Amino acid sequence: MLAIHQHRRPEKPVDKDVMPASAAFPDNGDVLVPEMFSSILSVTPVQNPHYDKVKQEAEAWIAETLDLNAKQAARNARADFTYLVSWWAPCCDAEALRTMVDWQHWAFPWDDQFDEGHLKEDLYGAAQNIIQMTSILDDCHPPVSRAEDPIAYAFQVNWRCIQKRASPALQHRYKSYMKHYMLGVLGQVNSRKLPVKALTIDEFLIFRRGTIGVMPCTVLVEYALGIEVPETIINHTSVKTCQEVAVDLVLLDNDVLSYKKDVLEGEELSVIGILRSQGYTLQEAMDEAGNMIEMCYRRWDEALEHMPSWGAELDIVVLAYLDGIRNIALGSLLWSFWTGRYFDKEEGDQLRKTRILRLGTGSKTSL
Repeated sequence: MLAIHQHRRPEKPVDKDVMPASAAFPDNGDVLVPEMFSSILSVTPVQNPHYDKVKQEAEAWIAETLDLNAKQAARNARADFTYLVSWWAPCCDAEALRTMVDWQHWAFPWDDQFDEGHLKEDLYGAAQNIIQMTSILDDCHPPVSRAEDPIAYAFQVNWRCIQKRASPALQHRYKSYMKHYMLGVLGQVNSRKLPVKALTIDEFLIFRRGTIGVMPCTVLVEYALGIEVPETIINHTSVKTCQEVAVDLVLLDNDVLSYKKDVLEGEELSVIGILRSQGYTLQEAMDEAGNMIEMCYRRWDEALEHMPSWGAELDIVVLAYLDGIRNIALGSLLWSFWTGRYFDKEEGDQLRKTRILRLGTGSKTSL
């Protein structure tokens, strides 16, 4: 157990160098991205009315907790993780919305340590970090000091907020999904030595579903909506398919819209990167991603066709749950165009209108 407490203190967020997009895309080409706001994502989104209040409070708290300087705090505000979750449970109260955004404020800096931080290629250090996190989840870790490890502190505070309102069964589901997510991140660190060309797209999707962190968010939606789907229903094939579709829509939309950022940062582990490594042109890869999104819609519809009724009372809960996980995908898509993480707002607005991603303009994101 001693090794748990010998972890390296997470590095504070640092400003990244700016790389002109023209250097990464010398041909200044454009690419047409898939249509994303169709089928189950064509619904009119409803935003939680507590968005403004919770955004201000949550961003002030995480800036203090992570000791962000003024520039870092401004970037976090521009990323606007409250906007991301504000579409997931439009009718939930401010406390539940705050818990969901606090999770995002933990997850992104935590995950960034493995994507581009000091744990990117440090398998032993990554494993130590995840042991610490899982011990916090199992309530067998001493209270974490904000000064010693602010990211772990934010995680522990958030977990205690979830425990206040979630039933033991819902807590168990959350822990199960969280551990699967964290082990997926550990696998990502271990996979850095694996050539991208060695993966088929199906193999990559199985791997990516575990690292994108959507499944814990499905439990946060249950928590926020004040519902709890029985485990026997959660494990039904049709419900599992809908969960997988929601996850796939998030990762596909993310990998399409983050393509420019990924190239500028040298990241190859994405759907577009895998397809490019298999000989697809960029436009062919984008078109194939569009076909995969369309297949997601068909899988969702087929799952609903084969979904049984569990009686009026439970059907209401299941339908609320399905709306919630669909809203995770929709909220993620809306946020991708809104946030400054992938491109500035003007560029995002233009991309949504035209579906044309301009590659030879702008700079490397500073988020």
